[in-house]
Amino acid sequence: MTGENSRATDPQPGGREPAPGELGLVQSFINTRWNLQDPDRRDTFTDREALADWFRSRGLFERERSLSQGDLERTVTVREGLRALAFANNDRGLDRGAIDAMRRASRGAGTRIRIEPEGPRFVADAASGADGAIGTLFAIIARAMIDGSWQRLKACPGRHCGWAFYDSSRNQSARWCSMKVCGDREKSRAYYSRKTGRQP
Repeated sequence: MTGENSRATDPQPGGREPAPGELGLVQSFINTRWNLQDPDRRDTFTDREALADWFRSRGLFERERSLSQGDLERTVTVREGLRALAFANNDRGLDRGAIDAMRRASRGAGTRIRIEPEGPRFVADAASGADGAIGTLFAIIARAMIDGSWQRLKACPGRHCGWAFYDSSRNQSARWCSMKVCGDREKSRAYYSRKTGRQP
């Protein structure tokens, strides 16, 4: 079980398409901060069983395995580190604290490198619980960094947003998850500040 055939199935703001192929799984993981099926938009990973269910549904986790509270906390820390990288892809600066925390939380997660005729292949062990699931996500990111698609996965800088979206524009210039939502709100705030000299 590698999760390689999984795609993000969450609805995307502004009618965007999810990230292509296996990178959609990473996008979906980052966006679990909001449960779109919950009217209060709470975190999808409310407890360790919710995390295990999410892993299982995406082929990242063997059905009979369970997770500890520590696994939940580590996984959320890894998620927020990946969000920090997605913000950096959108020219928002790198949160070094989040990256350092992700490094600590992901100790034990790993991938093997296989050299194939078409290039290196990164393989994680899905039988090793949370470490295997995190390793699979890291393997996908490593491949995306090599093929150049990772730089297109960005976090929206809109206030109270941070949604990870895939920038499919030719020159990778997209900034907002949705121009009609976060983009227009930011324009309105900027206009208000210019007219009044105050922050909204």
